[in-house]
Amino acid sequence: MAGVTHADELLNLTVLCLPPSNLGPSRRERPERTVRRIPGNHDDLIAAYGTGCFDEFLWIFANGAKNANLDISENTRTMQSILRGKEVPVLCEALSRHHASPEELIQWGITDNGDSMLWLPVGDAESWPTVVIQAGQLDFVISEKSSTGVVLGLLAGALRISFFPDDFPSDHPEFSSDPCA
Repeated sequence: MAGVTHADELLNLTVLCLPPSNLGPSRRERPERTVRRIPGNHDDLIAAYGTGCFDEFLWIFANGAKNANLDISENTRTMQSILRGKEVPVLCEALSRHHASPEELIQWGITDNGDSMLWLPVGDAESWPTVVIQAGQLDFVISEKSSTGVVLGLLAGALRISFFPDDFPSDHPEFSSDPCA
């Protein structure tokens, strides 16, 4: 998909999975840049959808989310603490090829199964790859896509992750806003 911009990905995602209609200014997340930095294209994703869940499976986080369970900084601190205490040599080797370590990953989402979606913060933030780590750090996948590109790819069926359930995505994916937002 050479030449596809982040704006194209977001537009395609909003066509495939309608954003909530009640996402007015009072419902939008107010990023407080508590993480070093996050990609602007993720801010655009949050502006369109808010925090919540795609297709009853994939939860997306925001910086400064009212719900601490969906806050990028809170989840990143927790995940970095977990990864610091784990022996994950295969993941470390893969990340070292990107000149990064597990402690540098920034978590932007999670699945109902506990699989983590994290940015690999190398280079320009708008081009950060996504690392999807299976619950229990049993397996992982690195995608060169942004958070929006990963969500779009998963919901459109263009990105398949072997440890995700076979019934994800559904034929008609929906987004559910976080009721705490």
